[in-house]
Amino acid sequence: MTFDDCTPLPVPGSDDAGIPDGIDDETMLALAFERFGGPEVLSLVERPIPLPGPGQALVRVLSAGFGPWDVLEREGALAPFAAGAPVFPYVPGAEGAGTVVDVGAGVQRLREGDRVCGLLPLRSPKHGFHAQFVVVDVDHLWPVPPRLTLPQAAALPVDGGLAMHAVAVALALGPGDTALVFGASGGIGHMALQFARQRGARVLAVASGADGVALAERLGADMAIDGRRHALAPALRIFAPDGLDAALLTAQTPDAGVIVDALRSGGRIAWPRGVTAPPARDDVAASTFGAGAGARQVHAACRAATRGPFHLHIDARFPLADAADAARAIARHHLGRIVLDVP
Repeated sequence: MTFDDCTPLPVPGSDDAGIPDGIDDETMLALAFERFGGPEVLSLVERPIPLPGPGQALVRVLSAGFGPWDVLEREGALAPFAAGAPVFPYVPGAEGAGTVVDVGAGVQRLREGDRVCGLLPLRSPKHGFHAQFVVVDVDHLWPVPPRLTLPQAAALPVDGGLAMHAVAVALALGPGDTALVFGASGGIGHMALQFARQRGARVLAVASGADGVALAERLGADMAIDGRRHALAPALRIFAPDGLDAALLTAQTPDAGVIVDALRSGGRIAWPRGVTAPPARDDVAASTFGAGAGARQVHAACRAATRGPFHLHIDARFPLADAADAARAIARHHLGRIVLDVP
């Protein structure tokens, strides 16, 4: 299916960026761009509703995740890593949630009406979740965990998968382990904190701001400090006088060396791609991970969210037409995740 004959609608962020009348039952609204660039390249377009092929499902999207990767995708920074050449108009959106409305040949485990969340990893030239409908391979769709609302489920696949990989695979946390989560009030961090606690680890959460500390404490951190205001070394000595078993760095920090020094011999440290590697230590296992590793752990993240206790924190919700405002919010201080409401 192509993007031919898409009709531009009002630019998000403008006074006329409402949802237009006259959309029929064979077309949908999608957020798209004709070229890579800044927020000004975004527009709402009317385009045909896609049809699911074998092994696929058509999902009516009701909420879509919005993260830093969406900004990078709009700017073209992710194009070299995509599965194919970009097709314009390009509809972004790596993750989202909604309801199954149709399935392709051979699909048995999903049916019309199922509430699902989904992931489209490195999907170009496929269109994404920033639209009213999206076609997704059923292997990348999961039932919405009962504890989660659709907006929460929409923000689970990317960061939840990364957080689960960090906790369960890269750091292999278990009962009694002492772990530090740096960036514990962010998207990956606040989920990793909870997954670590589910596995019986003790967690020192380094969060951002007093509101971030309060969130980390509500989510079960054994100790939480504000990384902007408090020295890390004294907190580490109090929390783990015999040394940390593991550390997860979800954001840049000038204290990376302090954290590495606090790890016991045989400890583990991990960080997602995009975070600067910490100093190396011969007796510490170090690993980085990316989107592919996270995609393999979304199912486990959904199971953990179902098992609970678990809370996915949504800091702000924006209408689909206001994706430019969502991008500005991403650049400011915020907790947890930001999502788009799809009309």
